[in-house]
Amino acid sequence: MYKKKLLSFALLGVCSVVLSACAGSTDSKKDTSSSSSSAKNEVVLKNTELRNKFNSIKVGDIMDSGNGGSTLDEVKKSLGKPTKFQGTSAKTGTWTKNGITIMLHFVDDKVVTKDLSGFKFGKREEKLTLDAFNQIQTGASYDEIIKNYGEPDSLNELVISGETKITAIWLTGIKGSSYANAMLKFTNGQLTSKTQSELK
Repeated sequence: MYKKKLLSFALLGVCSVVLSACAGSTDSKKDTSSSSSSAKNEVVLKNTELRNKFNSIKVGDIMDSGNGGSTLDEVKKSLGKPTKFQGTSAKTGTWTKNGITIMLHFVDDKVVTKDLSGFKFGKREEKLTLDAFNQIQTGASYDEIIKNYGEPDSLNELVISGETKITAIWLTGIKGSSYANAMLKFTNGQLTSKTQSELK
């Protein structure tokens, strides 16, 4: 029963990052003409640093008490004090900075899922077109996709019974409308499913 609750807890995290990322893709562009280039560069630098810190967080197996995952103390040392923190045995920590949200789920004070939403890379070459998307085959490796199209903007990762599951969403580096996005799901580094909206 406890493990079923943990699994539901983890899947809720997947849903949250998908909804947040898709909602973020529909945000209207804000007028940033009044911002100085130095201020913009500083924000980009801070966002990149935050992304790198997120990438370095290790995810443990939710069915094995989070073994292998980064500890709560390690995360706090890297990200600082969470914006929001709740739970007892199963905990959720949220860090929000510059419109970017990192949500981590902990079991026995070890990370068992990690979500990143609200992050967008700067202007990137539009390599992921509708034609390119249609040619991506089930079983393609995560590393191969990253090599061809760059890192995803939003990401959710969890480990269940030894299987690493990743939901990756591209909002930049894609060709399409301002609402376009591509979502790819992987298990143990292999593509299992894909969906897209308004790619061209």
